[in-house]
Order: sequence, then C-alpha cells, then structure tokens
Amino acid sequence: MRSDLWQRVEALPDHPLRAINGAVVGNGVRLRIEVGPKSKVGSDYYRIFIVADSMGESDEAVCGGLINRGAFPGFNWVEVTDFQGRLTIAGEAVQIPEGIDGNIVKTLGRLVPAGGHLMMEYDSAHRALTAKSLSQRVPPVATPLGGMMFAANCGTWFTDWYISEGGREGPRKLQGFRAVDAEHATRRGLEMLAGLEAFLGRAKDCDWDVQAACIPIAQATVTNLRARLDVPDGPMP
Repeated sequence: MRSDLWQRVEALPDHPLRAINGAVVGNGVRLRIEVGPKSKVGSDYYRIFIVADSMGESDEAVCGGLINRGAFPGFNWVEVTDFQGRLTIAGEAVQIPEGIDGNIVKTLGRLVPAGGHLMMEYDSAHRALTAKSLSQRVPPVATPLGGMMFAANCGTWFTDWYISEGGREGPRKLQGFRAVDAEHATRRGLEMLAGLEAFLGRAKDCDWDVQAACIPIAQATVTNLRARLDVPDGPMP
C-alpha cells in the first residue's frame, strides 16, 4: 500500500485508535499508530509500530489490520491480519517478547465494546504453535494466542476461521468475542469450562510441545473460570 495513503493517527481527532496511540506495552516500549485508506466495506486499515526508548522506532510495523465501527455491537471489531514476531530497530533484529506480545493484544482489546470482537491471524510464523495446537483440537482459549485474547476480555467464546475461501477471507484467524452482558458471560463461561475440563482429560494425546504450552493455559483458565463463576472444584454438575 502506498506510503502517501497513511497518516499518523494524531492527525485524526475523532479516530478510535487515538485511544491507544502511545500506549505502554513494556518497559520503555510504546505504540505508534498510523491509519490508512478505507476498505471496500468502509473499515479503516491501520498499522502499529513499536517505539523503544533505548533503541528508537521499529523499521516496520509490528502488526496491522482493520478496524470497524457501527451502530450495532457486532459491527464493532478490530482485526489483526499480520503480526511480525521479529522486527528491526535501527537496523538491529529484535524478537518481540511474549510479555509485549500479550500487552499488544490487551491494548487492542480495549477498543472492543460489549458484543464486539477481536480477530487475530494465526497464519504467521510467530503464531505457528497456536496453529498446531488448533489442528490437534485444543480449545482456542487454551492456545497461546487464545489465552492472550481471553486475558484481553475478548474470549467469552471463539470462532476458528481455519479455512480461507480462495484467499478471499485472508489468513486463518481466531475471532474472540466480548460478552454482551453478565448473563451471556456466565452462560458461555460454563460452556468453556466444560470444554477445558474435557481437553485436560485428553491432552496427553497431543504432541509434547502442544502439551507444554497449552496445559498450563488451560489449567489457569479453569481456575479463573471456577472462581469467577463460583463453581467449586470437582466434576462439573
């Protein structure tokens, strides 16, 4: 996309992405956001750069995608279509740490209102373990990416878009929803808890690297959900 089609979000006083421009995602690390043209359906393209106080700004965007706003909850969403786990800053290669990765996801989640959703690709090399985990029937919330989306309050339930129809739908992605209200969160939370308990009973069938990554996430999420939903330890009712 031509460079002259992008502008800093500071120049757009009413744009929702201004709310997270400059957000701190690590020690001395913050985000700088640019907005591009609109898509065919009226969504705005965006891209996010990393700025490190000790090194400067990344030479390329850490992630980019689309953001949409509308009158109904389902029309309000953020999509990440690409994520770079390895960047160059001042010509030096830098790996994005897991903590900063998770904080970027949490920061994007702040833009999603009740009933809206966050979509994140898992076709990139950086998300390979999530892709492998999903292929082995790990619940989305127990994957590395799904766990971060759950922590961002965009994981009340998930849709796994694992088939791209001739490329028209873009990369494979997880769609994580924010609850509409407390009743919705409770109903979906109980469904998720049952699914996680079932996964933990069969997790030994997964590859070792999938087990090592996903079992701790599943266990932590079970603990979180049982406490939140006031479900005691033991078999599900």
